[in-house]
Amino acid sequence: MSKVNRPWHKPQVKHARSVDNSKFYNSRTWRNARKRYLDKNPMCVACDSDDVITPANVVDHIVSITNGGAKLEENNLQAMCKSCHDKKSAKESAKQRGRGIIIIGASRRTSLDR
Repeated sequence: MSKVNRPWHKPQVKHARSVDNSKFYNSRTWRNARKRYLDKNPMCVACDSDDVITPANVVDHIVSITNGGAKLEENNLQAMCKSCHDKKSAKESAKQRGRGIIIIGASRRTSLDR
Protein backbone atom coordinates (compact mmCIF):
# COMPACT_ATOMS: atom_id res chain seq x y z
CA MET A 1 0.00 0.00 0.00
CA SER A 2 1.48 3.33 -1.01
CA LYS A 3 1.32 6.52 1.01
CA VAL A 4 -1.31 9.00 -0.05
CA ASN A 5 -0.25 12.65 -0.13
CA ARG A 6 -2.79 14.73 1.79
CA PRO A 7 -1.59 18.35 1.84
CA TRP A 8 -4.29 19.36 4.33
CA HIS A 9 -3.05 16.78 6.83
CA LYS A 10 -0.12 17.91 8.95
CA PRO A 11 2.46 15.19 9.62
CA GLN A 12 2.57 14.09 13.24
CA VAL A 13 5.71 15.18 15.04
CA LYS A 14 6.97 12.89 17.78
CA HIS A 15 7.42 14.49 21.17
CA ALA A 16 11.06 15.38 21.60
CA ARG A 17 12.37 15.32 25.14
CA SER A 18 15.05 17.76 26.17
CA VAL A 19 16.88 14.95 27.99
CA ASP A 20 16.69 11.28 27.08
CA ASN A 21 16.70 9.15 30.24
CA SER A 22 15.71 5.92 28.50
CA LYS A 23 19.15 4.36 28.95
CA PHE A 24 18.80 4.70 32.74
CA TYR A 25 15.15 3.56 32.88
CA ASN A 26 15.94 0.50 30.75
CA SER A 27 18.97 -0.45 32.83
CA ARG A 28 19.09 -3.55 35.00
CA THR A 29 20.09 -1.34 37.95
CA TRP A 30 16.85 0.68 37.72
CA ARG A 31 14.63 -2.35 37.08
CA ASN A 32 16.04 -4.10 40.17
CA ALA A 33 15.77 -0.96 42.34
CA ARG A 34 12.21 -0.38 41.13
CA LYS A 35 11.20 -3.97 41.95
CA ARG A 36 12.75 -3.80 45.43
CA TYR A 37 11.04 -0.46 46.11
CA LEU A 38 7.61 -1.72 45.01
CA ASP A 39 8.06 -4.87 47.12
CA LYS A 40 8.63 -2.65 50.18
CA ASN A 41 6.02 -0.03 49.23
CA PRO A 42 3.13 -1.78 47.46
CA MET A 43 0.48 0.96 47.80
CA CYS A 44 0.07 4.29 45.99
CA VAL A 45 1.09 7.15 48.28
CA ALA A 46 -1.21 9.66 46.57
CA CYS A 47 -4.28 7.43 46.88
CA ASP A 48 -3.32 6.56 50.46
CA SER A 49 -3.29 10.25 51.40
CA ASP A 50 -6.97 10.32 50.31
CA ASP A 51 -7.71 7.12 52.28
CA VAL A 52 -8.05 5.07 49.10
CA ILE A 53 -6.26 1.74 48.86
CA THR A 54 -4.70 1.27 45.42
CA PRO A 55 -1.79 -0.97 44.46
CA ALA A 56 1.24 0.91 43.15
CA ASN A 57 2.72 -0.09 39.82
CA VAL A 58 5.00 2.90 39.15
CA VAL A 59 8.03 4.16 41.06
CA ASP A 60 8.17 7.93 40.71
CA HIS A 61 11.11 10.26 41.28
CA ILE A 62 9.82 12.99 43.59
CA VAL A 63 12.39 15.37 42.11
CA SER A 64 12.89 14.22 38.53
CA ILE A 65 16.36 13.11 37.56
CA THR A 66 16.23 15.69 34.77
CA ASN A 67 15.94 18.37 37.46
CA GLY A 68 18.80 16.95 39.51
CA GLY A 69 16.95 14.44 41.66
CA ALA A 70 18.87 11.42 42.94
CA LYS A 71 18.39 8.44 40.65
CA LEU A 72 18.46 5.61 43.17
CA GLU A 73 18.04 7.16 46.63
CA GLU A 74 14.89 5.93 48.32
CA ASN A 75 14.15 9.35 49.82
CA ASN A 76 13.61 10.60 46.24
CA LEU A 77 11.26 7.76 45.28
CA GLN A 78 7.57 7.18 45.84
CA ALA A 79 5.25 4.36 44.86
CA MET A 80 2.24 5.42 42.79
CA CYS A 81 -0.53 3.96 40.69
CA LYS A 82 -0.36 4.82 36.99
CA SER A 83 -3.31 7.21 37.20
CA CYS A 84 -1.78 9.32 39.98
CA HIS A 85 1.65 9.23 38.33
CA ASP A 86 0.21 10.44 35.01
CA LYS A 87 -1.57 13.33 36.76
CA LYS A 88 1.61 14.31 38.64
CA SER A 89 3.67 14.14 35.45
CA ALA A 90 1.12 16.27 33.57
CA LYS A 91 1.25 18.93 36.29
CA GLU A 92 5.05 18.93 36.25
CA SER A 93 5.16 19.21 32.45
CA ALA A 94 2.69 22.09 32.45
CA LYS A 95 4.66 23.83 35.18
CA GLN A 96 7.90 23.49 33.21
CA ARG A 97 6.20 24.94 30.14
CA GLY A 98 5.07 27.89 32.27
CA ARG A 99 1.39 27.03 32.24
CA GLY A 100 -1.03 25.96 34.87
CA ILE A 101 -3.08 22.86 34.32
CA ILE A 102 -6.71 22.20 34.94
CA ILE A 103 -7.77 18.63 35.56
CA ILE A 104 -11.54 18.35 35.50
CA GLY A 105 -13.03 15.82 37.84
CA ALA A 106 -9.77 14.93 39.56
CA SER A 107 -10.32 13.99 43.16
CA ARG A 108 -6.89 12.60 43.98
CA ARG A 109 -4.01 14.65 45.21
CA THR A 110 -0.40 14.04 44.24
CA SER A 111 2.82 14.77 46.06
CA LEU A 112 2.80 18.20 44.38
CA ASP A 113 -0.33 19.16 46.32
CA ARG A 114 1.26 18.65 49.72
